[in-house]
Amino acid sequence: MNRIVVGLLIVASVAVCPAMAGDVVGWRTDWTGKYPDADPPLAWSDTQGVVWKTPMPGPGNSTPVLVGDKLIVCSEPSSVVCLNLSDGKILWQKANPLMEAFSPDEQAKAKAEMERIGVPAVQEAIKGLERELNQVRRDLRQNRDDETLKAKDRDIQQKIAAEKKKLEPVARYMDPPTQSVNGYTSATPVSDGKHVWAVFGTGVVVCYDLDGNRKWITFVEQPREPNGWGFCASPVLAGDKLMVAIDSLVALDAATGKLVYRVPAKARWGTPTLTAIGGTEVLVTAGGEFFRVGDGKKLLDRTVALEYNQPVIEAGVVYFIQSGGKAYKLPGRLSGDRLDASPLWTTEPKKDRYYASPVVHDGLVYGVTQASVFSAIDAATGKVVYEQNLNLGREQAYPSIALAGKHLFVSGSSGQTAVIEAGREFKEVGRNKLEPFRSTPVFQGTRMYVRGLKHMYCIGK
Repeated sequence: MNRIVVGLLIVASVAVCPAMAGDVVGWRTDWTGKYPDADPPLAWSDTQGVVWKTPMPGPGNSTPVLVGDKLIVCSEPSSVVCLNLSDGKILWQKANPLMEAFSPDEQAKAKAEMERIGVPAVQEAIKGLERELNQVRRDLRQNRDDETLKAKDRDIQQKIAAEKKKLEPVARYMDPPTQSVNGYTSATPVSDGKHVWAVFGTGVVVCYDLDGNRKWITFVEQPREPNGWGFCASPVLAGDKLMVAIDSLVALDAATGKLVYRVPAKARWGTPTLTAIGGTEVLVTAGGEFFRVGDGKKLLDRTVALEYNQPVIEAGVVYFIQSGGKAYKLPGRLSGDRLDASPLWTTEPKKDRYYASPVVHDGLVYGVTQASVFSAIDAATGKVVYEQNLNLGREQAYPSIALAGKHLFVSGSSGQTAVIEAGREFKEVGRNKLEPFRSTPVFQGTRMYVRGLKHMYCIGK
């Protein structure tokens, strides 16, 4: 709903991995959110500057992916949608329900077991108990010392646990709980120019060709986040491997969907970032772990864990941006199975949640809180250069920051976008409004593409 110090280290062997270059496009296009050659409009609205506007089959938070003359995005609850880039016409849309990820025999056994358990009745019982529990807790807020209410709270929790236990034999065949804002389609697809891969909050991973033919579908695992908030980390294409970070780190053969390896990892919301160190592909997760892509070997841990956004890498430095975030200098090569990364600084911008991933540009790191407090941080020292409350509306700021040309585009989920001139002094040059959206805008030439909750927009001069 898914974020190093410039000039301090320029090492040829530490760079954005070649797998990120060329035809590979995905989260924030190339994982940086930067479009240096773009020249989009600075002013727009629902009626001004709209080249095309296409109703979507359902809501969704995934960022658009531009592949040749096509735009690919996801739609609730499990669809990959392909649009014609020039006019926004939907070329194809394909649903990927969880059950289709299993063999026909397994589907038949699962359906028989679900019928035996009486899944609909159990689910209704759980909903009823949860409503009762919510009422008890509302009463408890008014009567905190009421022992009768406390006992009732415990009793209902036990009943809910007992009902949920009945579903355990078929849990992997049922859509897991998710928060309504997050849904199942917050992860952004990735493409190599010939195929597109998508991951859903159900644990399903799919591969399509650009004509909409599904090449494979598989089930990896479901998020085990205890409060049912869901999942949003986007897949990363690393050579012939598709890297998926849900509850563990999983490498799939990109051509077949077959499991290559699975290793324990810290589940996080933010999308991992790919880099190369001394010619070795390394994946940096939002949990602050560094993994060798070839075999899943953990090379470094205990750095800093991002709560929500993406680690960003530039010029041999990896940035973890939030209050208490850090920057680490990457080495020029690996030392066997060990990676030595030196911490450069710790930064203390506004203390709050940072759902949005940052942008690094011209010696500054730009971040924004969930309450739309915007910060410019010195990339060499971690010192906050300035902070400005953008007042982007009452909704939380989920969209990540984008840089197009010399302007930063900072959006709130209410649909407001502030256009800010990059630099060491705050200068807002535009304020625009569309329908609500949680996706991150992407740019190409003179056009901006925004996935609203109801429509896909192309904005242009």
